[in-house]
Order: sequence, then C-alpha cells, then structure tokens
Amino acid sequence: MSIQDPEKFRIWQESRRKKHMEIVLQKSAYYRSIEKIDGTFPITDKTLMMDHFDELNTVGIPLQHAREIALQSEVERDFTPKIGKISVGLSSGTTGNQGVFLISNDEIVQWSASVIAKLIHFKKFKRQKITIAFFMRANNNLYESINNPKMSIHFFDLLEPLADNLRLLDDLQPNIIVAQPSMLRLIAQHYERQKRNYDLKEIYSIAEVLDPVDEAFISEAMDAPVKQVYQATEGFLAVSCQHGNLHLNEDIVYIEKEYIDAEKRRFIPIITDLFRISQPLIRYRLNDILIEAREPCPCGTCFTTLEAIEGREDDCFALNGRDGETVTLFADFIRYAIINASDKIIEYRAVQKLNGQIEVQLNVEADSFIQVQEKINENFADLFIKYGAIPVKIHYQNRILLSENRKMRRVEREK
Repeated sequence: MSIQDPEKFRIWQESRRKKHMEIVLQKSAYYRSIEKIDGTFPITDKTLMMDHFDELNTVGIPLQHAREIALQSEVERDFTPKIGKISVGLSSGTTGNQGVFLISNDEIVQWSASVIAKLIHFKKFKRQKITIAFFMRANNNLYESINNPKMSIHFFDLLEPLADNLRLLDDLQPNIIVAQPSMLRLIAQHYERQKRNYDLKEIYSIAEVLDPVDEAFISEAMDAPVKQVYQATEGFLAVSCQHGNLHLNEDIVYIEKEYIDAEKRRFIPIITDLFRISQPLIRYRLNDILIEAREPCPCGTCFTTLEAIEGREDDCFALNGRDGETVTLFADFIRYAIINASDKIIEYRAVQKLNGQIEVQLNVEADSFIQVQEKINENFADLFIKYGAIPVKIHYQNRILLSENRKMRRVEREK
C-alpha cells in the first residue's frame, strides 16, 4: 500500500473493504438478514444501530447489559470494567441520543498503533519520554492502551473542578496536551497568568470544532501550533499532518461523500470502518459537515485533505427565503460574519433560537461592544441579501452562555 500513489492505494482500499465485508457477513446476524440495494448495504445511523444493537454486534452483548456497564462506569468514574474482552463506552450524546459503543482488545491494539503512528512526531522528542495530558468527559480502556515505558497518557476528568485539573497539569508537566478547544482556552488563560515552566511539544484539539478565534488564541498563549484530531465514537477519522493540514484516515475508514452544496466541497461523511468487527460500522452516516480542501497538501498523501470540520449538520441556520424556500446558512458563513467584524472579539457564540431569531454572544475588548455589534449587523445583512434570506433580528449578549458539561459549539441551532 502506498499513500502517495492514489491508484495503488484505491486498489488496496477496495480489496480491504471487500475482505472486511465478507467477515462482517459471517459474524453479524443483522447484516446477514438485510437485503442489499444495487449490491450495497443501506445507509445506517446511530438510531438504527441502537435499534438493532443486539443482532448487529458480533460479540453477543445485549444493549441493556452494555448500557448498564457503561452507565456504572460513568457514575463511579471507573472506566476499567469490561464485558469479557470487550470495552464498553457511551457517546457524548450531543446529537440528542446517547449511543453505546463496543471495542475488542484486538481492535484497541489496532487503534493504538494507528493513533501513535499518525499523531506522534517522534523526532521532536528524541530520547525524551512522551507524557500526554488527555482531557475527556469519560476515560476508556481504549485510551489507556497507549501506555508503555516510553509513553504515558494521563486522564484528566472534565467533571473535576478546573482548579484541581490545572494544579495536576502543572505537577505532571506533559509535553503533549490533548483537549477540547474550550478546555485548551482555559489552559492557555492559566498559562497567561502563570508562566509555564516546562517544554510543550504538541497541542491537539479534539471533540469540538476548532474555531479560528480559539486556534489563534491558544497557539499564541501556549507558544505551539494547534493540531486537530477528528476522533468520534465512530472511530479515528482524521488527523493533522506535520504541515498542519487535516487528512481523513482513509487507510482506516472508507469514506463516501454526500455533497450538500453547489460547490461540491461541503459533504457529509458516510463511513465504513475497515477493521472494526465487534460492532461493525458499515455505511454509517455521520451528522458532521466537512469542507474539502481546494488544493492538495504538500505532504504528498492521497488521503482527502480537509479545509475544515464545519460542525454538525444541524448547526446550520435555517431561514425563510424570499422565494418561499428555506435558506441554509452554513456555520462557516456565520462564523466569518462574526469574526471578520472586529479583531476586538475574544470569544463568541451564535445561536439560532427556536423562534428563528439569532442571538450573538460576545466577549470583546472593553468599550468595543456597540461598534462590534454594528459591524456584525452589516455582515449579516450582506449574508441575507447574498443568499436571498428574509432578514431576522439579531439579539446580543455581552457574555458567553454555556450549559454545564456541554461541548462548546460556537454556532448552534436550537432544536
């Protein structure tokens, strides 16, 4: 397999996909029972997977039992229990319904090898031990599997008080930090107040969309570039290369692209995991919008290069159009209408309320709030005209409002 030769790679990928499908058909009662359409399986999603959990998974674990173990781990904050050789976990539930996922010991080994190979730039560390501070809502045997004499991962529980986590971070002195952009901002603010006295080699953003405002602040405050990891319950989907560009891990997941705009660059990924057997993911439609890059990456890979992970499909704003049709404003349009208004903006959120109106929450430099509002209003007015939307009133808050324990979403439509 060569990742710099597109033709050879696609031949390998297709061979791997066919072999994987044969194994899944042998082991999964669900996939043996459903009919193919034009030679392919129908598209699935989280709801279908949970509805058919018992017959879809290949390790004989009922949904009720898996959920009980996962919920017990969440409550007790002990994520080591397994069902035999199978680790169990819960998705974060940001799409409305919380999923249960299974992964075997063999799949953990394969995942660990992929993560280490793609994430760690070993030349930066020379003979130094790699110490990773990993911030997540829930730990899992998946993450602990990375530990070895030359590399250790330390779980930081996001449900613990911030002050305690920051104190433990100072004590640990990691050379890699992996966290959500919202947590990375808090860490960066901490080190603005208190100078960091250790060498930080890598920063990885996970779980939330990395907004340009956050990326610039974190990178400057922590004196290191911020790379991205696109890791979900559904797998290790993409990672930044050493040029800072995000690439789909097409040697791990086969991606079909459901394009959703005229430019043919925004798409919903439909994934087939090429290795996962315990809980097969076959033509699984995610709820994310990805933007394909216009130009290939200098690193030379034939894997799809992403310009950005734009956010959830339901983070787009839906407005009434002048022609009677619904107008979709993608999160990227909204994001830039705000951040291009002023360099005085420190943080923001944009929320479309249930009544269709828009609320913009701002953290701006002193005495700039009114001027920033006026410019954002102008930018939105231009958006409404350009896309034929009937203008809606924009309300402003001079603070960022977040629900407890929720992922940060800079652009969000209430449901």
